[in-house]
Amino acid sequence: MPDGAGAVMIDGKMQDDATWKQAKVIVDLARRVAEKDADLAQRYGF
Repeated sequence: MPDGAGAVMIDGKMQDDATWKQAKVIVDLARRVAEKDADLAQRYGF
């Protein structure tokens, strides 16, 4: 995890730093798209 704790189990699935980084990339991209499109911002909950 980003705090250096290593891997953890969430809902029976292993989550590690790489998983967190991939999710962060997707969320950051969604935020950038939402800045330019109000309808998507609403759908994304931003």
